[in-house]
Amino acid sequence: MNTRECIESGILEAYILGALSVAEAAQVEADIAMYPELAAEMEAIETVMQLFATKLATEPPAGMDEKIWGALQPATAAASQPNTPKVIPFQPEYRKPVQWKHAAVWAGLVGSVLLNAFLWTGKEHTKSDLAALSSKMSAIEQQQKDMAGILKDYQQNKAMMADTGMQTIVMHTVQPGHPMAATLYWSKNKGEAYVSVDGLPAPPKGMQYQLWVMENGKPVDMGVIPNNMANTPEMQKVGKPVTDGQAFAISLEKEGGSPTPTMQNIYVMGKV
Repeated sequence: MNTRECIESGILEAYILGALSVAEAAQVEADIAMYPELAAEMEAIETVMQLFATKLATEPPAGMDEKIWGALQPATAAASQPNTPKVIPFQPEYRKPVQWKHAAVWAGLVGSVLLNAFLWTGKEHTKSDLAALSSKMSAIEQQQKDMAGILKDYQQNKAMMADTGMQTIVMHTVQPGHPMAATLYWSKNKGEAYVSVDGLPAPPKGMQYQLWVMENGKPVDMGVIPNNMANTPEMQKVGKPVTDGQAFAISLEKEGGSPTPTMQNIYVMGKV
């Protein structure tokens, strides 16, 4: 995979957490040495982890040092015995390799792991450090939301295309020199339709797209389309039943819609 796929897969986070096999860890190290962007991303991830741990760092409870020292006394006494055999600690192998779909789980565990690792840290952090951390975490959360939305739209599109009773009407531009498009999925038997305007630019302020169906040569209003859907893969179910029609069109109207389409503002149209 390329460097972008490597970064987005979560394997760098898994490497930092020691969740890779020996072979996988060696491959990651080789990739980091070969690609400077991976080395930079690794450094950024470690910085964020450290900042996150610092943010959550707390002072240990009173008397904790005495408890730890007391727990170590038996081991110290045993080590002082002349006949006590020397024990060489066994270094366990890396855990089972992490898969890309578990990357989000590892990201959620980072805070807990680092909190334990840096429990004794009392270092003060600056406001700029916290701002950078907050920005990074917000970006990760937004990426997760975006990916979830894309997956949902993909699954919905796939299900509609597999439905033999669903017609796909592609509405092409009617504005010369302005390539635009939109798609409508129509189940005539059910009277249901879904519209996607991923090929239309965001409307200007105070304006809104409106869907029309041509029935016997007359345009019939099918409702307005939310502005945040423009130029995105999102789909909206048409609020009104669609039982008949020879063509569909989308025009740009004043916000809130119009009882009749503005002919010069019809952007796309498609025949059934």
